[in-house]
Amino acid sequence: MTVAAREGRGLGPAFTRLWGAALGSNLSDGFAATAAPLLAASLTRDPVVISLVGVAQFLPWLLLGVPSGGVVDRFDRRRVAAVACGVRAVVAAVVCVLVATDHMAIAVLIAAVFVFGAFETMADGSVQAMVPSIVGRDGEGGDGVGGDGVGGRLVRANSRIQATEVVAQNFVAAPLAGVLFAVAAALPFVLHSAGYVLAAVLALMLPRSAARPPRGAEEPKEKVTRRSLAEGFRFLAGHPVLRRLWTVSILLALFNALAQAVFVLYVLDLLGVPTAVYGAFAMAAAVGALLGAVVAPRLVRRFGRGPVMVASVLLTGTSYALCGFVPHAAAAGAGMLLVGAGVATWNIVSVTVRQELVPSRLLGRVHGAWRTLGWGLIPVGTFIGGLLGSTDLRLPFIVGGMGIAIAGLVVRRSLLVLPDGD
Repeated sequence: MTVAAREGRGLGPAFTRLWGAALGSNLSDGFAATAAPLLAASLTRDPVVISLVGVAQFLPWLLLGVPSGGVVDRFDRRRVAAVACGVRAVVAAVVCVLVATDHMAIAVLIAAVFVFGAFETMADGSVQAMVPSIVGRDGEGGDGVGGDGVGGRLVRANSRIQATEVVAQNFVAAPLAGVLFAVAAALPFVLHSAGYVLAAVLALMLPRSAARPPRGAEEPKEKVTRRSLAEGFRFLAGHPVLRRLWTVSILLALFNALAQAVFVLYVLDLLGVPTAVYGAFAMAAAVGALLGAVVAPRLVRRFGRGPVMVASVLLTGTSYALCGFVPHAAAAGAGMLLVGAGVATWNIVSVTVRQELVPSRLLGRVHGAWRTLGWGLIPVGTFIGGLLGSTDLRLPFIVGGMGIAIAGLVVRRSLLVLPDGD
């Protein structure tokens, strides 16, 4: 086997470092995703108040998604990611101290979660913008290596990052956080902070090619102004493919947030799962998501992007509804496994389409605009889910699942005409 052949099958050492940074960040996100709701549940049992933790996590995307995209496109993307991870590491350390000294209050926790979300807007946008710069878009080279067509380098890179997110957050961080929280509530936040430190260090080790768009594609710094921040919205609204995909993503994010608004109370109170194994319960969704990440490239090659996306939406919606209609641990576990598979598959294909169709110089701003409405409305869905959960903890799953399935049926024609790449 030649050196070129071996390189063609790999994604390169630069991607390995980016992958490592994503691993550290996702480990931290996983500790927070499990420990923060458990900490909130130890401070209050009010479903509406607990839903505010989820609101605080995603509200920054509504408020800061577009400005963060401008930061990603203007400055060194490696440093943006490193600073964002560094700030979150410091805040996580503060939370650890407050919990250890028994000075934590629900309002402080909500504020801390808001800060995590605010800097996630920059870190997440930076990582997504750096992927095509490092591995190349499908049909072109990355690090001097040619692409390999539909389901090629970019799809494989996104699949690998998605799989890493699932494994890190759900197979490692979630069950470990649940056990550590049962031992001492502050322990998960120690590892929460350490993971961000690792991600910051690896981000700074990425090559200069990841810092900004390719030579000739970037705008001069002085042109990335308040006026130019709106270019992300204009590009999405004017692109016939991305406009349809954006609309679908907004609906799915809204109903998905509604379904998961009071997940911690659903598991602890309705299903009767002990606190120590709360994180392990989430592994059902992780197994499904890992499966989705592994098979997504194969499914895309065989059936095309549109049919795969339609199937993932319908699978997600009906699986959420199963959790609500059959509130038993076994049925809910099976439902969450299928939810994980559907969501992971959707994310991989959706991100790949966006990375292929958006010019490199606009990736940060388009990503910010996408998340501003896509994730910015998640707090609305989360709050509505909290209100429904205060009546019956099954209702968020039923309403959210049916909403996702109906949305998938309504927009299926728009999804089926999505291009399959070069």
